[in-house]
Amino acid sequence: MVLWTIALLTSISLLLAGVIHGWILEETHSGKLFRARQQALSGIAVAMNPAVTPGDPLLRFGSQDGEEGYSVEIKDESGLINPNYFLSQVPDRRDQLKRLFAAWGLDINQSDAAADGLYDWQSPSPFRSLHGAKKPEYDAAGESGMPPGIPFASPEEMELVIGFAPVMKAKLDYRTFFTTYYNGPINILRTPKGILTGLLGLTPSQADVWITLRAGKDRIEGTEDDLKPAELSDAVTLMGVNGAQRASILTACGVTGNVRRIESTGYCFGVKRRITVICGGASTENPQAGGAMLGWTEQ
Repeated sequence: MVLWTIALLTSISLLLAGVIHGWILEETHSGKLFRARQQALSGIAVAMNPAVTPGDPLLRFGSQDGEEGYSVEIKDESGLINPNYFLSQVPDRRDQLKRLFAAWGLDINQSDAAADGLYDWQSPSPFRSLHGAKKPEYDAAGESGMPPGIPFASPEEMELVIGFAPVMKAKLDYRTFFTTYYNGPINILRTPKGILTGLLGLTPSQADVWITLRAGKDRIEGTEDDLKPAELSDAVTLMGVNGAQRASILTACGVTGNVRRIESTGYCFGVKRRITVICGGASTENPQAGGAMLGWTEQ
């Protein structure tokens, strides 16, 4: 009986020790996560100042041991693709979206279904595109009340479109190519390489040269020495593209736009927290923005 009692008490002690250890680890992680979030918020506060530009030393902060601090990146949403803009043009620009999907590895049937599905989702017309889907197709799929017939509210909404699944499978980070925060054409002065090559048809070397040229002498985009052509035709001339590439750029792009995207990552002893804030700049395309905060996400 004594031995059984000792064994029972030992088991209970080990169990309690394990539970308490788990509590301590959880509380420690929560504390680190809180500190990491506070650091990320500090980075957001700094980057929200319009006078702070990409490359500013204030966008990096860390303790001497490198175990607590923040790192901030300032980007521009105006260089991304707004599906609503492309689909609302007359005639619409589904052909350019199909080119992008094909560059991601989709075959012609999948590209047609994805592009037509996107068009039918936002179109108020009751008529279905050749490869698209309207109310009967969504009802058959168990999605009653779809499609809404209004513009996309966010890139995530594209995942609900019938025919878009192959795009999500082929390009897991597809959402990083799209935005609904900027209402105009793609700003060719802020377009990332993936859009330059996939949507606009530039070669990788052409895209690299253009990105280097537009960034100016400091090689940092968003600073005073950036290339600032007055007209899109001037930018196209500097890019040295062929006829087909030129036509694609002229129908899809512009040289204006200012929607600041702030990505602030705070860290504390190996635990990280990222906060992303979208701030609209007043422009012809986004007259309602005027420096307002348009979006806030955390991960």
